[in-house]
Amino acid sequence: MAIAMEVEEGYPQPTKVELSLRNKLYIKISEHLSEDEVKSLRQSMITDNHIARGRVENAKPHEMFNMLEADGKIGRENLGLLKELLKALGKGTLAMEAEDVEEEEGRVMDGPIKLTSTREVNNRRQIYISPAAEKILSSLPPRSVDVVSVVGPMRKGKSHMANLLCKKKSGFPLGDDMESKTKDFWFWIRPHPVQTGRYLMVVDTEGLGDYCDEEQRDKDTKYLVLATLISNHLVFNLQGNPDSGFVTNLRLMGDLAERIRVQRDGGDEGQNLGQHFPELWVAVQDTHLKTPQKYGRRLTPDEFLELLLEHKDGHTTAINSHNNMTSAVKAFFPKRHLRLIPAPSINSDVLSNLGSVADSALQTEYKDATGNFTREIWNSGQVKRVNGEDVKTTGLLHIMRYYIDAINDPNAMPSVLGAYEAMAEGECRRASEEQMKTFQKTVEETVKPLMPTDEATCNRRIQAAVDNAVARMSADVGKWDKDGTWKRRLQAKLNKERLDLLNLNSAKSKDLCETILKKVDLPVRLKVGRGVYNGIGGFNTYAKDMEDVYRAYRQKASGKGPAVEKVLETFRATETTRRNAIMDTDKKLVEEDRRVKEEQRKAERAAEKERLARAEAAKAEAERAAEEAKRRVAEVEAKRQEALAEAARQAQRAAEERARRKERKYFLGIPY
Repeated sequence: MAIAMEVEEGYPQPTKVELSLRNKLYIKISEHLSEDEVKSLRQSMITDNHIARGRVENAKPHEMFNMLEADGKIGRENLGLLKELLKALGKGTLAMEAEDVEEEEGRVMDGPIKLTSTREVNNRRQIYISPAAEKILSSLPPRSVDVVSVVGPMRKGKSHMANLLCKKKSGFPLGDDMESKTKDFWFWIRPHPVQTGRYLMVVDTEGLGDYCDEEQRDKDTKYLVLATLISNHLVFNLQGNPDSGFVTNLRLMGDLAERIRVQRDGGDEGQNLGQHFPELWVAVQDTHLKTPQKYGRRLTPDEFLELLLEHKDGHTTAINSHNNMTSAVKAFFPKRHLRLIPAPSINSDVLSNLGSVADSALQTEYKDATGNFTREIWNSGQVKRVNGEDVKTTGLLHIMRYYIDAINDPNAMPSVLGAYEAMAEGECRRASEEQMKTFQKTVEETVKPLMPTDEATCNRRIQAAVDNAVARMSADVGKWDKDGTWKRRLQAKLNKERLDLLNLNSAKSKDLCETILKKVDLPVRLKVGRGVYNGIGGFNTYAKDMEDVYRAYRQKASGKGPAVEKVLETFRATETTRRNAIMDTDKKLVEEDRRVKEEQRKAERAAEKERLARAEAAKAEAERAAEEAKRRVAEVEAKRQEALAEAARQAQRAAEERARRKERKYFLGIPY
């Protein structure tokens, strides 16, 4: 399903997410429930205290199922609660689909694999856990395990019994009358067919050999010790009709006290082993015998077993050996049963192909007996326990390592409390590592994607993940970590992680804030490069632009972590240099402009002065010229007046001359 969402610049684009089988089932259930059924589902969640009311009021079915997963109430291979809820709603088909999903997710192993192997080291047979078994057991979710080990003489049908216990017809290889197929230990672990949220682990062991062969007996005893210690159901498989002699097949049980202790120091001397040993099931295959009559009725198989384990009277070596062995069986296995299983068929071809023949080819009595036997074990409700505590899958691996190391060491002896301590140590280590991984996953999913953010918020989110991890570890293995050592170790590791994450948040905050600041400051840098501010008034323009830069930065960097102010402070320091340079340039330009203008004013004043001087000189010259002209005019006028006067005088003289002449003529009588 493609997830579509809007993403902010700088965040990775979403990718396609492949839904798990469970999530597909959750969505299908959501689509198939009516509104009333959804309301009923919500009410069931609240009434049965699965989820608080406030969380489910508006939740859709698949959201409620995810809440149950987050709370650890359902999950991979653990859909029991979901099936119950669906059945309560009358959704049987969906419940069956949930069971199919649970089965599919629980396919841990397609078939049996080797659990242990042996090899000679310094002339001693040493047992080792196979790498494949280590890998499988360490990778499984830590759930309780119902461990059923099948032991007994070789070539008596142990592997076939192991297959039946696995609810399979084939898997563990079947041998024939001449050859034993099973060497060392093999195991098959599967979701428990009856008990929800648990595993069923069936162990098929190498057949027991000749008790009189010392080397063989030593090997067989080691195998029996290991099978006994790791199981909560020990199936001792035999074949034929039980009689007073068949009990000798259990004689190895008498050797267990010499190989196992309860206390590490061995101070118990083999006492109280019975309360730590598995439930014993003596399964006798291919028997044609019915239990004998007693007390007026036929004995039950368990009563028949007690009859076979009764002490015999007498003091012969054989009787003493029998009594010691039966006493050991009774002491070590207070819970013990006998089950009689008839032959599957009288047809030799059918007997040679039990792993492949159809059920219809098997005798009804055989199918009833094996069905009842396997159901008894499955329905017992038991799981492997050590010192009263349930053993998880990972814990089983821890106690196996401890037991095998002790069995391999000629100077050591496995003890129940030693296994308990080994399991406690291993489980605490496992839980610590798991919670560290869970914490890191939580951080990757819920903390880092939100970085950078303010330090208080970031620390609160991390601390919540820390507290959850510590709480989950305490809930998981608090009973093992009695003095809190592992809890303190985890807290110390998580606190270091918290500090590292806060540093990472600061680093991311610094990187992002620097990126934001560079981006909003880019237009200013471009203007600086183009010399926009290299003019008078450029600083004021720059200052206004920087106000816009700071305003944009605060808007975009708001909530982007603890480095917002630090980056701004650092930027201001460098920006001050640029600001001062622009301001100095502006000042110099203003000063130069002032100087130029002053020079201009001086020049203008000088020019004006010169103009005024010239004007004054011109005025003076004009006045002089005017005076000169006036003088000249006066002179001319004077001359004119003089000329006029002279002319007038001359005219006067002429007139006077004429008058004199006229008068003379008059006197002379000369006509004029």
